[in-house]
Amino acid sequence: MDRRKFLTTAAGAAIAASVRPAFAADAEIIISPGESEPIVDRHIFGHFVEHLGGVIYDGIWVGRDSKIANVNGIRKSFIDDMNRIDVPNIRWPGGCFADGYHWRDGIGPATERPRTYNFWHREIPKDIDSTESNAFGVHEFMDLCRLTKAEPYVAVNIGSSTPQEFYDWVSYCNAPVGTVTHADERAANGSLGPFNVRYWGVGNESWGCGGDMTPGEYAQKYRQWVTQIPGYVRPFLVAAGPEGHGRDRDLDISWTKAFFEGVADDSRARVDGFGLHFYSFYRVLFDGHDFKCEDFGTAGWYTVMSEGLRTEDVIVKHWEAMKQYESARNTRFVLDEWGNWYQDGPLSGPGHLFSQPMTLRDGIHTGLTFDIFNRHCEKLAMANVAQTVNCIHSLFLAHEDNFVRTPVYYAFELYAPHMGGRRVPLAIQVDEMTVPVLAGTTLDGSRPEDPMKTISREMPGLSGSASIKGKRLAISLTNPSLDHAVTARLRLGGGGTIREGRARVLTHEDASARNTFDNPDEVGLVALAVAVSGSAVSVTLPKQSVATIELELV
Repeated sequence: MDRRKFLTTAAGAAIAASVRPAFAADAEIIISPGESEPIVDRHIFGHFVEHLGGVIYDGIWVGRDSKIANVNGIRKSFIDDMNRIDVPNIRWPGGCFADGYHWRDGIGPATERPRTYNFWHREIPKDIDSTESNAFGVHEFMDLCRLTKAEPYVAVNIGSSTPQEFYDWVSYCNAPVGTVTHADERAANGSLGPFNVRYWGVGNESWGCGGDMTPGEYAQKYRQWVTQIPGYVRPFLVAAGPEGHGRDRDLDISWTKAFFEGVADDSRARVDGFGLHFYSFYRVLFDGHDFKCEDFGTAGWYTVMSEGLRTEDVIVKHWEAMKQYESARNTRFVLDEWGNWYQDGPLSGPGHLFSQPMTLRDGIHTGLTFDIFNRHCEKLAMANVAQTVNCIHSLFLAHEDNFVRTPVYYAFELYAPHMGGRRVPLAIQVDEMTVPVLAGTTLDGSRPEDPMKTISREMPGLSGSASIKGKRLAISLTNPSLDHAVTARLRLGGGGTIREGRARVLTHEDASARNTFDNPDEVGLVALAVAVSGSAVSVTLPKQSVATIELELV
């Protein structure tokens, strides 16, 4: 069965009347490299850090005088591990925090910076001081990007600011010394050369915490804000897109349509990127019921896999809606918040709002998500996991001198070979699985009377994506089954010879396995055997696993 057709069928499958055991058959995979396929933009594997709970303070920023190893106040272990996965970009300062942030509060001597209110104060326990110190500001963020070799992606305050404040921030970041006053001020604060920021998010979640606007109101504001932006560096402008995970599960298509209707076809307001947000939002789906990150059964596992697959539906349907408008002819998506968002559970540290103990389940979900991103790479300019440390779908947990990688980190490491490669079509023949899921994830948008009731659903027995750089071919495969390994036979569709192959896999016998401060190496990557024969290879994917196979072609 053709992989793309199969995935479309699986996404819209009717719910079966009864549950039968999941079964994943052996898979036949044809790989067809070609010159006409698009590039997998490295920015698809991007990051997001917000002034929220323990993300910045205690996560990334430990202070210049800290006994914890640091580089200019930034946790050294964080820098080292981000460099290991070749991080392409980092989005900052929010999130909801962004539309209350005034950039001048975060420049100049740290001792002279004002203490300000943080949007997330209302969520933090009263005995914890959540006042924003502004110790981590503009220069500290740019230093983080320099140290991790990441491009900065700055989310601009339009909820409580002015266009002039935006333009001044752009000039402060990008103008050469000796031109405008803001450039000289930047130099006086320690950065002689410009930061050359390309990516600017014009607001965040403007339908909600970013201003509670209608799409028409936001479109008018967007047009006003971007028309006079300084052009020292050609900006990549990202408009605030829909709440794809909305409570009504209608994907919020109406926001996309109304926004592009509001940005007239002859407008000077260029829209380079459209900021989709899509969480697997279990906090809402199972509101009032127990659905936690670290404690789950079989139905809980497959519920997360099923929700992850909905990402494809969000991308495809919003793309179809957006491309009806001439004003969106050159626009691609920036999926700048995504991930598994569970109900509150154990925190990584005091006040670490929304921190979650990521398990193997979240690592496999990440593989499914990246396969979707790769397969739709022509639609995506960027994506940013929410968030990189101590919050929601995080790669790291940190508190004081403790620091650990989660299984999500290792999924990022597995998919790094795809960055900048040319997409390669895969044709996968594999049986579907019929699996138990919880009714809170009904596909038709209805709210079931009992969201914890077990129902059944079809899903792919194997997910995959591939890319090529020169003679190096990378194929990633995700086996979501809790019960069965999958033996996959891969061959080159147009002939050719494979010189050698190697593979690594993320898996564990315990589906709920995770890394902790006391046991940091419980889950990680291990080598996976690959048998090469001419133009074909075979590999056996363990149950509950994601792997990347790298082949060197003759």
